[in-house]
Amino acid sequence: MFYQVSIVMGIFIISTSDVARSITAGANILAFFPLPIYSHFSGFNPLFLELANRGHRVTVVSPFYPKGDVPNTYQHVPIPNIKIQRNTKQNLIDIRHAYRVSNMINVQRSMMKTVKRTLMLNETRTFLNNTRNSFDVVLVECWYSDIYLALGHRYSAPTVCLSPMTPPVTLSQSLGIPDHPAYVPSFWLRYSDFMSFSERLYNAAIAVAELIVSKVVFHYENQKMLVDLYTYPGHQNCPPLDELRRTVQLTLVNGHYSVSYPRPYPPNVVQVAGMHMRSKTSTFVDKKFKALLDGAVHGVIYFSFGSNLKMSDLAERDVQVFVESFRKLKQIVLWKWENGTIANLPDNVYIDKWFPQQYILSHKNCKLFITHGGYHSLVEALHIGLPLIGFPFYTDQYYNMRFVIENGFGIEISLDHLNLKVLDDALGNILNNISYKNNAQRASNIFLDLPVSAMDAAVYSVEYLIRNGVNHTSPVSTSLSWYQYFVIDIMVFISVIIALTTLVLYKSIKYLKKIINLKDKKLK
Repeated sequence: MFYQVSIVMGIFIISTSDVARSITAGANILAFFPLPIYSHFSGFNPLFLELANRGHRVTVVSPFYPKGDVPNTYQHVPIPNIKIQRNTKQNLIDIRHAYRVSNMINVQRSMMKTVKRTLMLNETRTFLNNTRNSFDVVLVECWYSDIYLALGHRYSAPTVCLSPMTPPVTLSQSLGIPDHPAYVPSFWLRYSDFMSFSERLYNAAIAVAELIVSKVVFHYENQKMLVDLYTYPGHQNCPPLDELRRTVQLTLVNGHYSVSYPRPYPPNVVQVAGMHMRSKTSTFVDKKFKALLDGAVHGVIYFSFGSNLKMSDLAERDVQVFVESFRKLKQIVLWKWENGTIANLPDNVYIDKWFPQQYILSHKNCKLFITHGGYHSLVEALHIGLPLIGFPFYTDQYYNMRFVIENGFGIEISLDHLNLKVLDDALGNILNNISYKNNAQRASNIFLDLPVSAMDAAVYSVEYLIRNGVNHTSPVSTSLSWYQYFVIDIMVFISVIIALTTLVLYKSIKYLKKIINLKDKKLK
């Protein structure tokens, strides 16, 4: 690992030279991010802005507008925010009760429907069919949306896959990322990298189930979407989806070994967790709000379930548990609440539809973050060294909170087991036991102790691809068939040799015994 980091550091120094800059200056870059998931966009938009700041012409297709000052070389192509279609009978608060496999299938189906709708938009088709557009490199989100990889074919440009969290096993297999179920836990589960036999068995079963679901249930539909929905000039010659996955030159993963369980990645996969972090001075806040935080002598607690979960979907009983527990605290509580007001709200609790999360978490008076366990929230907390209380609901949140608990900088509470005593005890433990803060600070020190920042590593990787056209660090495993990758052919060959050798030995011994028996009979 140190050797790889040293290489990255050395290459980055070279890349900042005037020669390297002259080669890559002014490249045309497309960032295709049409999905209506703000947390995914906000995680990578800082990269798009930084590329524009460094002189590249960056075109961003997204339903979300960038905030703050935007460079002149950053062009936003707006498309409608179509919203993700979900099962109307089940909100995201209740999805925690879903079985893991059904949850996995539902997420994939929901993503596929959403991707389909983004490609059917008139604005999207108009942009893709515009023959005047030309790009040197294409950046696309590929977390269950790898049909967007066709844009590399559309513009005859190298493709960069942007993964907002750990890549699913189907994508890992296509990108040559080792995903061994013996030590790489699925993010659909709450396992660590040290698994018991039964956990390894179930982890392997989940990996196989996802591969089967992808190949059997969704492969035909995805391929049909690829053929039917793209109408750009030359779309008839677009390679199949499996081949498009293998053409990915670079993958940027929102991950880091200090914020999740370590796993192997090939050289063309770069971990960039924390890239979206802004400096405290770059965030504008109201003077009254700043004064509120500065004057919180007993500290501040921030409570948010992110941009996808709505607090108003919580049962009234659960809401009142939070209210009554917060009432006992000396600390100020900032509660992200989307709709209306909350009954019996105590004076130390402030609610709003939106808070400047990074600013709050980085404030010296912030003592605790109550979260849903999303990866961005985990990264932002550990960037500061802040302990957590987590209420996981779906996808990787259980996996993230398992990591938090094992490393001693947080507590997990199931919403099904929430009551006043459970919440009071958790708050008391975090606020009064310094070990949680110390462990969070230790993880933060590891997270921040890098030879280059996540942003610099990401920018260098993209510019390297622009300079060289082809990333020679791609592993050959991407071109192997499944039986070659898992050495099934070799195992079959060895098994046949062993079987034939055993058969020959058996026949030989049997023949020798027969001869010996004949000689014994003649002697008698």
